[in-house]
Amino acid sequence: MPDQKTVDIVFKGKGSEYFKIWIVNLFLSILTLGIYSAWAKVRTKRYLYGNTSIEGSAFEYHASPISILKGRLIAFALLLVYSTLSQLFPIFGLFLLILLFIFIPWIIWRALKFNMRMTSHRNVHFSFNGSLKKSYLYYLVIPYIFPLLISLIVSFAYSVVFNGYQIKYFYNYLSNIYNFSDYYFDETLILVGGSVSLYILMIPYVQKLKMFFYFNNINFGQGKFSSNLLVSKFYLIDILTFLVTAAVILFPALIVYGFVFFGTEDIYDNISEIVFSLLAIVFYVVMLTSVFLSTAFFTSKIRNYVYSNTELNEKIAINSNLNTWRLFWIYLSNFFLMIFTVGLAYPLTIIRKTKYMAETVSVNNVEVFSQFASQQEQQHSALGEELGEA
Repeated sequence: MPDQKTVDIVFKGKGSEYFKIWIVNLFLSILTLGIYSAWAKVRTKRYLYGNTSIEGSAFEYHASPISILKGRLIAFALLLVYSTLSQLFPIFGLFLLILLFIFIPWIIWRALKFNMRMTSHRNVHFSFNGSLKKSYLYYLVIPYIFPLLISLIVSFAYSVVFNGYQIKYFYNYLSNIYNFSDYYFDETLILVGGSVSLYILMIPYVQKLKMFFYFNNINFGQGKFSSNLLVSKFYLIDILTFLVTAAVILFPALIVYGFVFFGTEDIYDNISEIVFSLLAIVFYVVMLTSVFLSTAFFTSKIRNYVYSNTELNEKIAINSNLNTWRLFWIYLSNFFLMIFTVGLAYPLTIIRKTKYMAETVSVNNVEVFSQFASQQEQQHSALGEELGEA
């Protein structure tokens, strides 16, 4: 589509305007013991969406504060029950935590459907049509249950082959490991170590599945988004992110290592506590820098790749040109702005980041937008989103 018109997304929000909204939201939320936070959330999203536009047409957010408040109250009640029971009955609290973990795919699924349905552009609503079954598959089964199951099978096979464990007692295997003795040390190591190792190795694959699930189930009216993603790209980006992080951390780590293992008493005597304090600060700043740099690198590479391989009805193409160093500077400077202003610069940090993230996205063949008619769908509850936030 090189001959078609390309338009950049524009964000016109200002820090001073958003500060007024934020400070009022904060004050009223405190004054009403959090009840106004539902209205605060809607005001915030409507401001950010309303200042984000394509060719002069802004996005809109349609959620009702009352529906969000209802979901938030239910979420708060459930959280309160969990906290109380955890204090009184720790075992029961652990059971509830596991139960909540099992419900996470449902929470994510409901939140995606709600947020998409509440968003529109040119009076055409977005929607999310991913199935709950796929949500459980991609957010629970593959990333967590699958590594645990494979490690359990390998651990059991090891126990049978090397320790003579009876195959017919497989149903007692986990309880035997739980009781733990030297006899089961190797099996426990295989089970825990294998699960963690498989989880880490599968992270890029799971990232690809989640991105594919998300982007291939978004509709814009009657139009459907589709993405063509390769898992090899996710592995490459993850490996490069690890190397970037390691490279930044390596230099200060070598300095500390040299002082600890090769320093003499004379060196320690001649270096004042102030110098050591300065070195500690430098080390902390470098570590912090590595976190922001690796996050900026990963975010820019993933988003540029995914967006550039996503289309709407194979007619409208999306492009992202996030720059790692620019994003890194925004992360780092926002962090110090928050520290030096004791949090008062929060609205400015949100505007700076939102503006850059929005204006590095472009869309071509925007004339086709007018061809999409909005499909009427049943309204969705805000419970999933509010449970996720809680």
